[in-house]
Amino acid sequence: MNNKPVFVITFLGIDGSGKTSTINKLKVLLKNKYDEIIIHHLRPDLLNLNKNTSIFNPPKDPHSKALRSSFTSLLKISYWLIIYKIFFFLLSKKHSCLVLFDRYVDDILIDNKRYRYNLSSKITKKILKYFPQPDLWVILTGKIANIHKRKRELPILELKKQSKKYINFYKSKKNALLLNTSKSIKFNAVRIINEIIK
Repeated sequence: MNNKPVFVITFLGIDGSGKTSTINKLKVLLKNKYDEIIIHHLRPDLLNLNKNTSIFNPPKDPHSKALRSSFTSLLKISYWLIIYKIFFFLLSKKHSCLVLFDRYVDDILIDNKRYRYNLSSKITKKILKYFPQPDLWVILTGKIANIHKRKRELPILELKKQSKKYINFYKSKKNALLLNTSKSIKFNAVRIINEIIK
């Protein structure tokens, strides 16, 4: 579909915005276009690079636990950096592969409480510059009330706050696509495919 042997897409959005559904639709539509389609949730699984981790059971209350210490948070993101670096190095050896991430390390800037993460955004942004970047960011947004009906892990006020952060994140990226979840999953998947072709 494109000249790149490996193409990486990251999906971000509030709970219930349709990340997993869009990923699964994309996988079906592109199954004959790539030798491999790999799906990971948040971070790669180095023990099984081809593992489909899109089936993920989110906690009922992602904000229920206390934040970790700053030192522990630094260790956590440093560990993730190593994992991402190794994963992308191994990806570089593949010939025809599409990688789909359901959330990415940058999600830690949007919802640090979910990850019990306790470093300032200023320090975090500096660290994130060392992480490998996807070829395409897909940000899913829509009417908060409708999205909240699908998943009620977080209150509407928190979802509105996060939604604004995701839109600002989209504006900060050149290689980003903003999709409205009021459109059908197939419609949004086709828009992503058009971006891959570009």
